[in-house]
Amino acid sequence: MNTDDEYSPSGDQDSSPRRRLPIPPRPIRPNSRPLPKIPRALACKQCRTCITSSSALLPSSAIPPQSRTFRGYSGKASLFMETYNVRLSHPGVQLMATGAHTMQEITCSTCSQYLGWKILRAHEHSEKWKEGNSLLELAHLEHDPNTFVTYDRRHDSTSSDSDSSS
Repeated sequence: MNTDDEYSPSGDQDSSPRRRLPIPPRPIRPNSRPLPKIPRALACKQCRTCITSSSALLPSSAIPPQSRTFRGYSGKASLFMETYNVRLSHPGVQLMATGAHTMQEITCSTCSQYLGWKILRAHEHSEKWKEGNSLLELAHLEHDPNTFVTYDRRHDSTSSDSDSSS
C-alpha cells in the first residue's frame, strides 16, 4: 500500500489526487515602526503630548499688519493651522476685542489641560481670515524636539467632543 493514498471509511481507495486547502492569510500586524518626529514640535506643558508644530504656525503673510499680536487668558498666543491630540468643546459665541466669534475651547486629549480656542466663524467681515485656525496660548505649550507624533483619530481637531450630550 502506498503511503500517499488516503484512507476512506468504505475501504475504497480514492484515486483522485489529495486536495490541499489554501494557506490562510497571515494576520496583519500593526505598523511597529516608530513614527517620524515632528519638526519643531510644541507639546502640552503638563503631559508633554504633541499638540502642534512651529511649521503649522499661520504665516505672517496671511495675518493683516494690524493683527500681529494675539492674547489669551494667560498671555501671549499664536494662530496655528493644525493641531493634534486635542479635544474640542461645543461651539459657542464669544465677544472678543475684535468682535464676535464662534469658537470651541481646545483641551489636551491626554490630560485635559486648557490650551486655547478653535475659531469656527468670525462674525466681523474684517476678521474672516481667522476662520478655521486655532489660537493656542503659548504659556501652556513647550518646545519639545524629542516628541514623536502620537496621532489619535478619536481626538482629531476636526471632531467635537459631543459624546457626553448625545
